[in-house]
Amino acid sequence: MWHQFFKNKKEKNVKRAQIRIKSCIETILDLNERLGEGKIKPEIVEKFRKLLNSFAFLEDDMVDERELNNIEEATNQLLEEIGRLYGEVTMKQLYDIPKH
Repeated sequence: MWHQFFKNKKEKNVKRAQIRIKSCIETILDLNERLGEGKIKPEIVEKFRKLLNSFAFLEDDMVDERELNNIEEATNQLLEEIGRLYGEVTMKQLYDIPKH
C-alpha cells in the first residue's frame, strides 16, 4: 500500500515537472511565432524546438526542483527582456486575442 502511495506521488511530481518545463518551452516558441520570424535568434528557437521534440524522453530523475526553478526563472527573464525591447503595449497586443 505505501509503495503504491509513494509511486503515485512520484508519478504526479514527474508529470508536474514535465508540465512546468513544457510550459516554458511552449511559451518561448509561441512568443517567437507571435513576434515574427527572426525576432528571437533562430539558433535559440531551434534549440527550443529540439528540446520540445526530445521531451518525451525526459525521465523523473533527470530534473530536480532547483533545476525547474532555474528553467522557469530563465524563461521569466527572457520574457522581461523581450518586454523591455518591444514595450508593454506591443506585448499586450501580442496576447490580446478576442474571445469567442
